[in-house]
Amino acid sequence: MMSSGRPDLPADLTSFVGRRRETADIRRTLERSRLVTLTGIAGVGKTRVALKAAESMRRAFADGVLFVELSSLADPERLAQVIARELEIPDQSASSSADMLARYLADRQLLLVLDTCEHLVESCSRLVGGLLAAARGLRVLATSRQPLGAPGEHCLVIRPMAVPEPGQAASLEELADCESVVLFRDRVATVDPGFELTEQNAPAVAELCRRLGGIPLALELAAVRARSLPVERILTLLDERFWLAEEDASAGDPRHRTMQAAIAWSHGLCTAEERLLWTGLSIFPGRFDLPAAEAVCAQDGLPAHAIYPAIDGLVAKSILVCSKGPGRTTYRMPDSLREFGADQMPGPDQRRALLARHRDHYAELAVAASAVPPRGDQAEEWKQVRAEWPNLRAALEFCAADPAETAEGVRLVISLTFLWIACGMGREGRHYMEWFVGVARLDGVTRVQLLLLLAYAMVAQGDLRSSRETLEECAEVVQHLDDPLSRTHLVKMRGTLAYAEGDLAAADANLTEAIGLLHNGQSDLLVLAAMVELGITRLWLDRIDEAAEVLRECKRECEESGQSWARSWADLGLSLVLRATGELPGALALARSALRTQRRLHDASGASLCLELVAWLATGQEDPVWVTRLLHAAHGQWRQVRRPLYGSPHFLAEHARCEERLRRAIPPAEYEEAAAEGSAMSMDEAIAYALDESAGVQVAAPRDRAAPLSPRELEVADLVADGLTNKEIAQRLVVGRRTIDTHVEHILAKLDFSSRSQIAAWAIRHREGGGGWPSDGTAISQRK
Repeated sequence: MMSSGRPDLPADLTSFVGRRRETADIRRTLERSRLVTLTGIAGVGKTRVALKAAESMRRAFADGVLFVELSSLADPERLAQVIARELEIPDQSASSSADMLARYLADRQLLLVLDTCEHLVESCSRLVGGLLAAARGLRVLATSRQPLGAPGEHCLVIRPMAVPEPGQAASLEELADCESVVLFRDRVATVDPGFELTEQNAPAVAELCRRLGGIPLALELAAVRARSLPVERILTLLDERFWLAEEDASAGDPRHRTMQAAIAWSHGLCTAEERLLWTGLSIFPGRFDLPAAEAVCAQDGLPAHAIYPAIDGLVAKSILVCSKGPGRTTYRMPDSLREFGADQMPGPDQRRALLARHRDHYAELAVAASAVPPRGDQAEEWKQVRAEWPNLRAALEFCAADPAETAEGVRLVISLTFLWIACGMGREGRHYMEWFVGVARLDGVTRVQLLLLLAYAMVAQGDLRSSRETLEECAEVVQHLDDPLSRTHLVKMRGTLAYAEGDLAAADANLTEAIGLLHNGQSDLLVLAAMVELGITRLWLDRIDEAAEVLRECKRECEESGQSWARSWADLGLSLVLRATGELPGALALARSALRTQRRLHDASGASLCLELVAWLATGQEDPVWVTRLLHAAHGQWRQVRRPLYGSPHFLAEHARCEERLRRAIPPAEYEEAAAEGSAMSMDEAIAYALDESAGVQVAAPRDRAAPLSPRELEVADLVADGLTNKEIAQRLVVGRRTIDTHVEHILAKLDFSSRSQIAAWAIRHREGGGGWPSDGTAISQRK
């Protein structure tokens, strides 16, 4: 993962009320069943209950809890990819997302919460079944309006909250303890802080909770009306709407009719502008901001200046949920309310017009991010675009589903080039590139652009054979075009493929030619990427001065044009140059600078190469155990990205030399243990380790050379002194329990002790006295 810490659960925007029995049932069921599905009607609170249960179980899972919201996903074939993206597993491998997920989760202890699965039942069932078979430490908690039907599934029905018994005169105390009343009072208090349950309003409150069937969403929609109406009046208005609903039995389940009637009642109480906006906003698959709402939903009867007041009104009525973040406020509409809004759409023409405006808005964001201003922050611009992926995916799906929109879809794919190449989303990009190559009728120049982009994505995934085949198809198109620029771009891409294949002479010739033809004073991504590739090619050709010259020129142009991603690759190349000339401190500084930028952009392959480079530079300079961990942390990331080190014979040879030196530096058992620890690191852990940012990295005091314990045994002894059990030490050091058992046995034998208390006393004595710790280098211990 490229983010720090364990996956976060969505923050509660309102207090959680009741549901103790349900959350306890979920915890108990998950102890004996690895797949639990919460079912129930819309609006009954399945998501909130699942999140509450998951939060209460977070400590039971070493790798945390991951929440994946699926309501915005329309294509069931993309399910595994959505989960992988939430885990921030690099998206640049050519292998299937399901296989990659299974490998990633195989040795992890994780609770996966899949929310809103009812429209993806078959694909959820199939994927979850495969993941549970591959990952013994995985548990899955799903929410759906129907069971998934997967093997071993245990279903729990989330029912509406308890309501006051009809025909019984309950006391105020009894009524105040009723779950639905507690929720209603809590939500009314947010709009009317002075509200109290009294003898006068108690009958109306009880009847309102009964009429709404104890359905939480219905109760919340009613509660917001207390801002301006007494409960008795709310009940009267509700009865008028529900009388009509009860006469219509077509809705099936009475509880579903109750929910629909409550939503329709809220809809009827909205202003005309709010109702128009409610319908328009239903095309957003998830979150959106005010500029997006204005761009998409402004229409006759709803001018742009009226959008914000209407949004404010929908937030006040609990139709929209508002989330305030640093510098940006976003909104989302709960699924049931979005479905209702979509049903109010006058016809397919209006829906298509809204979807087209939605696509155009997000396409403009991509175009704007591509136009990096001089000295601008490219990483920040594309971080914001990447955050809009649910909306971008919806826009691409709209274009893919409508033959009349495929040309626009191709333009959107091309405008997102940076997202696919530099921001760790290569697999998603390749999916859409291949789709549009197969279905879109394009002019020759546009087809060449798309094929060249596809070939680049394939190289980035290490799929060199497919890239070569795509370039051959591209060449067929180019030879029938009178377009010099297309020919030049083809030459550049042939140079990139030769660079990846290790054909350095062909890479040098093609990249030099392409740069000469393209380099007309404009520092676009294509030229800068070619300069980096040419610089590293010349380095491997042992033309170090020429490599330095082209890489320094590339870096200068990047700094002037705000191209931080290409600059990070220029820094990486220059780091290799300085390493070749023996300037190791400068090389290390450049490698770490490149790594920081690639972390911001989620460039998993670039970050993996930087990790390797830091390890190469540290070999012979830093503690070999620390370097071994880092080298194998880097190598472990390639399993998630593509072929190790792109399959480059030059990079692979450097890795082998580094590994050989480390194996000579430390005992075999110690090497294997450090290698296993490094391989277990996630991407963000490995990056923090390489940058010395990890709070879990400690530098031990100097060691007395007469001490009989190895550095790892000293580390274990120190943790024994801290009072940790063997199981806790294993979790802290990210190793197996048996490994720690063996270490403790060795410590007892070497020190001729018979108890853990003797180990603790010895460790504390040496800790305080400064004896017994490594002095031959810096011993680094990974403390999580």
